[in-house]
Amino acid sequence: MDNRLKCLRIIGTGLLLCCLSLSSLAQLQISDNGRYLTYPDNTPFFWLGDTGWGLFQKLKREEVDHYFQTRANQGFSVIHAAVCHINPFVKPPLLNVYGDRPFTNADPTMPLLTAGNDPADSLAYDYWDHVEFIVDRAREHGLYIVFLPVFTMAKDEGYDFISPNNAYQYGKFIGDRFKDKKNIIWCIGGDVLADNDYRKQTWNLLAKGVNEGVSGNEDYHETLMTFHTRGGHSSTEFFHDAPWLDFHMLQTWASYTRIYQAVSADYNRIPIKPILHGEGAYEEGPEYPTKPITPYVIRKQMYWAMFAGGMHTYGNTSVWSFGTNDEYVKKDWKLALESQGAKQLTIARNFFESQHWWQLVPDQSIIVKETNEEKPLSMAMRSDNSDKLVVYFSENTSLNIDLTKLTGSSVVHGKWINPENGTISAWEKSINENITRLTPPEGWQDALLVLSRD
Repeated sequence: MDNRLKCLRIIGTGLLLCCLSLSSLAQLQISDNGRYLTYPDNTPFFWLGDTGWGLFQKLKREEVDHYFQTRANQGFSVIHAAVCHINPFVKPPLLNVYGDRPFTNADPTMPLLTAGNDPADSLAYDYWDHVEFIVDRAREHGLYIVFLPVFTMAKDEGYDFISPNNAYQYGKFIGDRFKDKKNIIWCIGGDVLADNDYRKQTWNLLAKGVNEGVSGNEDYHETLMTFHTRGGHSSTEFFHDAPWLDFHMLQTWASYTRIYQAVSADYNRIPIKPILHGEGAYEEGPEYPTKPITPYVIRKQMYWAMFAGGMHTYGNTSVWSFGTNDEYVKKDWKLALESQGAKQLTIARNFFESQHWWQLVPDQSIIVKETNEEKPLSMAMRSDNSDKLVVYFSENTSLNIDLTKLTGSSVVHGKWINPENGTISAWEKSINENITRLTPPEGWQDALLVLSRD
């Protein structure tokens, strides 16, 4: 069988299994070991996220299905979106594509609600009806929504809009309104810091309100929650022990070469919680000092996060605002959905699923460095019973691999996978040395290597 055909067949099978698993979209939960998310039957949930921040404001009903179907077909499982924006990036703030506003007088304690929800009647179909429609359509497409009650980051990070005076009341309203939507993953914050008591109190009260709105009491078992912080920070800095925070989120922004170190630091914290690399550098983003953000950079970010034991969310500069921010838009958002970076993450997802990613443990000792040897950000994992090693070569360079980490006979089975196009090059050889030096196939930018023994 042709290697490329073999790879495509694997990818197709993986996406089919993905769709079958996501069809019911039950409330996600934390795995028994605290490392990842699962369905209620303990089946591991693969997180591949996309930032569609302006989704609720900027897409018409007829556009929503195109966005969701494209991302679902590409293997994405999660969409990040904010219920309302008061930041300058999704324009105009506090207004959706139909001219509806979420609040009276921009007051989050005064949601603007109408009787009925008929989309053919503009007086009946309000802002909140449109949000509910989109959440329901996401479920139909097998997608979860990372649901931010508010994306602030304006005028001292938005604390003139959301504060201890109104956070609980707003949280209770929105929690009650969407309590039956099992494809919602609640996200407190919105590109903000919580670096003093006033700010922490704001988000603690919002989380409390949401939970009481969902469950009727302060029961943090009825929701799945995280916190979205500013670039260069992690929720571990502010809410590591908060009773409402189920998994951590960090953002690296332009410092994406530090993803492995940042995720590893959170991975090693106690108590153990899943870690999400929620934002790095967006594909084709013009704002980064390290631009251009190419498909190669895009896929490296995912591999760095996953090999550190975390989850990963992708972003495209022309997609997240859906054409409303001229400073960042490079092309029509519908064209940008088909970017090479997004397509290469489909290959990444299916690679990880084929290797049973939930059974892999980060182990950098597999890569043996020589004295004073400078190496790129390559990394390694092993299966929990050490019958398999997986290595990511972030550049086409030779690495020394410690085969004592691998159980079995002297015959080593190897498989190179090209992260750019999914081609596979398989081999086997008898290796008696404890350490062997391996080099990816010529012409590849980066490479994945899977090693096992008889």
